[in-house]
Amino acid sequence: MKKIILTILLAGVFSYVISQEKRGDKTIFVFGDDINLKFTQYVIDLTKKENPKICYLPTASADNKDNIKLWNYFCKKLNIEPHILKVWVSSNKNNKSFEDILLNMDAIIVGGGNTLNMLGIWKAQGIDTLLNKALNKGIILAGGSAGSICWFKTGISDSRPVNISVINGLSFLPYSNCPHYSQTKRKELFHNKILNGNIGSGYACDNKAGILFRNGKYVESVSLNNTNNSYYINKKGDKTVTTKLKSTILLKRGALKKDSYKIVDINRRVKDYKVTDKLDSPLNSFVYLNHIFAEGYQSKYRGIACTYLKAKLKDMPDKEISSEAKEQRYNISIEKILIYNNKISGVINNPHKGYYSIWYFYNENGEWKAAGEDLGGDTLHDAEITFREKAKVIIKNNTEQINNKLKVN
Repeated sequence: MKKIILTILLAGVFSYVISQEKRGDKTIFVFGDDINLKFTQYVIDLTKKENPKICYLPTASADNKDNIKLWNYFCKKLNIEPHILKVWVSSNKNNKSFEDILLNMDAIIVGGGNTLNMLGIWKAQGIDTLLNKALNKGIILAGGSAGSICWFKTGISDSRPVNISVINGLSFLPYSNCPHYSQTKRKELFHNKILNGNIGSGYACDNKAGILFRNGKYVESVSLNNTNNSYYINKKGDKTVTTKLKSTILLKRGALKKDSYKIVDINRRVKDYKVTDKLDSPLNSFVYLNHIFAEGYQSKYRGIACTYLKAKLKDMPDKEISSEAKEQRYNISIEKILIYNNKISGVINNPHKGYYSIWYFYNENGEWKAAGEDLGGDTLHDAEITFREKAKVIIKNNTEQINNKLKVN
């Protein structure tokens, strides 16, 4: 008899384990602001599939057309089939049900907007129940801003008129939440509500930071740079304690590895260097390039462009440069020079306070030719990430252009 009971118990445990494996982990990924390309890529990677089915829910923005266009753009860039669940619909025999759409996805991403209105529509349409089924089925749930708050027990939202306030979410995650954490009013309200015991401890994200949860537990934090972070806030005695979570920086696929390129610190201005037309280093080329722009010889810019850029440039007639613009050119601060494989270089400079620029230079037969300018970002770290993500693309484009030119000749 004991053997029979033991066999039945083991069979039950085995059956439960198998059912849990089939259902998969309950995975939720949240971030501070609305959807973006890298966080979408992160969700794709979480599915561990080549071409996952991912559905975008723009409910919080009232199925905004521009948001849907942005989602379609992301899908095109990332080579995934676009799926969208719209709630502003009318009955049609050809329509798929919300259940047919959501429960056949690998992941679901919720966009930003009015959280309160979104949750009201979801409850009226039964979408909240379907999302719970999706989570239990192992379908990944994700989202930013309103698409973050919705998964938590409570969250800080601007969904009501006049003042930001606390709203109740779906409680898939048993914590409180504050997206857009760098905004002072949101941060202060979040801390005060936790301190007063109105809401429980919780997690917060700056706009470009995100947190992964699995089975209701914190797993890891990710960010797009080193200035946006995620945090855990809890009450201890008569104060709140903020713990900054260590983040992994997300990079596009194919980005350069950190130790694969050379970094040369400069921290000097263009005017500190003697101008030469020898293009034997990225520094000399950058100084010469700015000399051309400062003196108004626009047509000479074409002469020092790399093959790829030259093919894109139209005739550039000389123009008169004001003394103010000339002074600005010579006062540009050269911060760092990044060199990869002695083939491509990025000169990080600070032409105006508030942002960093990158001038790329491509090595053609020993001469460093201008390969174009790019907005690097708000910090030096942002600019370095931009270089790491685009260096190989610029090499590929210029190599192809050179090969095409050789074929023609």
